[in-house]
Amino acid sequence: MAKQFLISFVLLITMGTCPLFALPTKQELIIEGVKVNGIPVGGKSYAELLKILDHQEKKIINKKITVHIPEVTKTEFISYEKAGIEIDKERIWSAASSIGKGGNWWSRAWLRWQVQRRGYDIPLYLKLDKGKAFHTLHTLAKPWRKEPQDARLMVTRNDKVVILPEIEGRSIPVPVVLEELENKVKISGSEPIALTLTFQREKPSRTAKDLQDYKITGLIAKFSTQFNPANINRSDNIRLAALALDNFFLKPGQQFSFNEIVGPRTKEAGYNEATIIQNNEFVSGVGGGVCQVSTTLYNTVLRANLKIIERSPHSLIIPYVEPGLDATVVYGYRDFKFLNNTEGCLIIKTVVYQNTITCKIYGLERPEQKVVIKSFQEKVIEPKTIYREDPTVPKGQYIVEKKGSRGWVIRVERHIYRNGQLVYSEVISRDLYPPVHRIIKTFSAEDLEISQPTETPSSGVPASLYCPQVAPVV
Repeated sequence: MAKQFLISFVLLITMGTCPLFALPTKQELIIEGVKVNGIPVGGKSYAELLKILDHQEKKIINKKITVHIPEVTKTEFISYEKAGIEIDKERIWSAASSIGKGGNWWSRAWLRWQVQRRGYDIPLYLKLDKGKAFHTLHTLAKPWRKEPQDARLMVTRNDKVVILPEIEGRSIPVPVVLEELENKVKISGSEPIALTLTFQREKPSRTAKDLQDYKITGLIAKFSTQFNPANINRSDNIRLAALALDNFFLKPGQQFSFNEIVGPRTKEAGYNEATIIQNNEFVSGVGGGVCQVSTTLYNTVLRANLKIIERSPHSLIIPYVEPGLDATVVYGYRDFKFLNNTEGCLIIKTVVYQNTITCKIYGLERPEQKVVIKSFQEKVIEPKTIYREDPTVPKGQYIVEKKGSRGWVIRVERHIYRNGQLVYSEVISRDLYPPVHRIIKTFSAEDLEISQPTETPSSGVPASLYCPQVAPVV
């Protein structure tokens, strides 16, 4: 060992102090006495050295790296070849061929004599193909990776909300292991290589504590309406719009916009043609049925005691809800908006099953509170009769072109009870549903007596007792 150190020291001095020192060319020969990992290479050329090293490389490629994973009491083995470990041939050639080539004549002669007499053994230097090593380590680590799972809210069959706790994830930090392997390859030589893989913990982004702060404990309101499932186009539109609302999350103070969430009702978005109301008439249009979704949600929001920001009634009475409790929406023109004015978060759930759409809102339960919605008919407006002269109609006869229908003024109120006592009442809306005038075609208006309609005041009876539910489903 002392002899080896002495030669190494002389090599360092002569190579470092001689300004004429130059790297040897690949045509030169290694001086006698030089060994690589105990194998004599004196008198060998670059090509001959490579052959020797190639032979050595075939011996080491199947050597194994021992990989310990203590947390799961597992030991794996990786071959040098798969790990990308190779003999660093250029480094060995540079080291071997430089011996005795630097310094003045005296120092070269003295060093050659020392090497030939005592020998000089160069380690079997190794190098690492980092790309190959990373791929192998990543493949090894992948089965042991567990993705972190956020805490979740789960709704039970009885509409209670329970919190499923978060689950911590784990992974093996491959770049760190790669750096450790690279360092061990540099100093290992022929020594065995062993790695210890330690899991890195990965925290979920949402914890059970976070969900507790949401203050969502159970169902606070729900409402259902029915539709005709035989009307395929309209039913599909209802399902598509309801799906856009399902699982929508609303923070305290956040405003909800139906049009923003559901988006444009176009054929490109998947909506079909079905019956809509346009210019006080039932016609065919893209997106028919979406208003039933907004209406169902509106009634749920009323019963959740949330603040209404924007809502518009239809111009005609619709059959799936009482007058005054509908909410029409037209993308880019009429929206339904409300505010989460509670102290906790809200979740909207929608379910379409058979002939029913149901909207549910989950939030902070208030068992002591009850919300009652009432609608009242304030006024009945009789339709006018409009005569249109038509020379094709025989004299003294007439044709009813449009039957017409009454109009209504409807008032909707919300009453809040706590522990059975009324604590608050408010008028939510007062809506006008204009009458549809009767149109009669006749040869001459003078042939018929013209009678004008009258307005009938109401004593505030519930609207459901008076308003006919005969309009087409829209």
